[in-house]
Amino acid sequence: MSAAVLDGSALARKIRQELAPRAAALAKKLGRKPALAIVSSARPDRATLSYRQSQKKACEEVGIWWETLARDWKSADEILAALKDGKPFEGAILDLPLNDGVDVERLLARLPPESDVEGVTPFNFGRLFEIKAYAEIQRRRLVAPCTALAVAELLRETRAPLSGKNAVVLGRSNIVGKPAAHLLSCLDLTVTLCHSKTRDLAELVKRADVVVAAMGKPKSVRASWIKPGAIVIDAGVSEEDGALCGDVEAGAAEKAGWLTPTVGGVGPVTTAMLLSNSVLLAERKAR
Repeated sequence: MSAAVLDGSALARKIRQELAPRAAALAKKLGRKPALAIVSSARPDRATLSYRQSQKKACEEVGIWWETLARDWKSADEILAALKDGKPFEGAILDLPLNDGVDVERLLARLPPESDVEGVTPFNFGRLFEIKAYAEIQRRRLVAPCTALAVAELLRETRAPLSGKNAVVLGRSNIVGKPAAHLLSCLDLTVTLCHSKTRDLAELVKRADVVVAAMGKPKSVRASWIKPGAIVIDAGVSEEDGALCGDVEAGAAEKAGWLTPTVGGVGPVTTAMLLSNSVLLAERKAR
């Protein structure tokens, strides 16, 4: 068996094409393109710079204007003031980590939910966890953490029957693991959320029809753990010996039914979902 490739680049392209006319309609209504602020430290790391470039390129394709606010930020209040007093922004991205003096919890608590395109403020996070069915996200026009949304959209793209199947999510971060586990539950999967203290991890993975790896630990999910035919979504990206690698061993491709590539898998769809959230929030404000 050789896994079918879950092509994130193709899915992201389709999402951007669907967003472009909505962004154009917004530009006509606002008299300018919808605007997005990218808040960053003055000296971002290489991974942040790379992700920022992909964000900017995607914004240009869809028709969203962006500006990077890169400074040696002294506090959360300074960032909030810059977002409020500068050009009009429909949404804001926080390129974490920021400078040491910035209280991120305070920043997230005070960032207006209507500007939170990453779905990470307590208000938006709480609204997401109220829902039981995935269709409610669109019906209630909710924003959600972008990588978690990317995982769910890639899973839906397989068109595989999911209801009642077993899923394992590895990693419990607030931006990927926890919301991804909730979204998979909303797709009617039975979900086990695993972490560094989980016992018998290999046995849990071996029984899973869907595996989502989001730990950021290179090759920590062994190929021998993968159930034949399982859908494997590798949301972990690390650098090893100068090359990017995922959480899942390469040999998993010989056992899985579907597998995301490390490059061109979850990443492009994460950016596309960021733009989707941006357009959604801009449409809300335009009303």
